Amino acid sequence: MPGAPYLSRIRDQRGTTNPEGIVWIRELLRRLTLSAVPDRRRWFAAKAAAIALPVLAVGLVTGLVTLVLGKSLLGADGPTWSEGLRGALGCGVYLTLMALLAAGLAAVLRSGTATLGILIPFRLIVSFVIGDLAAGGADLLPDRAGQAVLHSAPDGALGRWTGLAVTALWTAGALLAGARSVRRRDA
Repeated sequence: MPGAPYLSRIRDQRGTTNPEGIVWIRELLRRLTLSAVPDRRRWFAAKAAAIALPVLAVGLVTGLVTLVLGKSLLGADGPTWSEGLRGALGCGVYLTLMALLAAGLAAVLRSGTATLGILIPFRLIVSFVIGDLAAGGADLLPDRAGQAVLHSAPDGALGRWTGLAVTALWTAGALLAGARSVRRRDA
C-alpha cells in the first residue's frame, strides 16, 4: 500500500466485521422476533442500523488511532493529514459496508456457517485468483474495490471513492436480497 503502510492492517479488521454482521442477523432471525414485528422491512432496517452504527464507530476510531500512530512513527514520510483523514473516514465506511454485506447475505442464507463459508474463501482466495487471472476483474469485487479508499494512490482502474461506491452497490444488493428474503419467509 504505497504511502500508507500503517493502514495495511485495516484489511485484518474485516475478519471481525463480517462475523459481526452475520451473528447479529443469525441470532435475531428467530420466530419470536419475526412474529412480534409485523413489518419485516422495518425490522430488517432496524437490525441493519444496529449493525452499521457500532461498526462505523469502531471503524472510525480504528482509522483515527491508526492515523495518529502512523503519523507519529512516520512523520513527514507518511501521507499528509488530509490523506490520512480520508483514509480514516474510508476505513470506517469500508468496514461498515463489509459488515452490512455479510448481514444481507446471512439474511438470505439463514445460516451463519454458510455465510462465513462463502465470504471467507471468497475474500481470501477468489479475489486473489481472479486478480491474477483477469486483469482488472478483481477490482470490481467488493473487498478489493472498497480497499481503494485506504490507498494513497489508486492501484487499479477504480478511484478511491469510486471503489467504495462499487462496494456500496454490492452491499445494497445484499441488503435488498436479505430484506426480500426476510419479508417472504415464514416466521
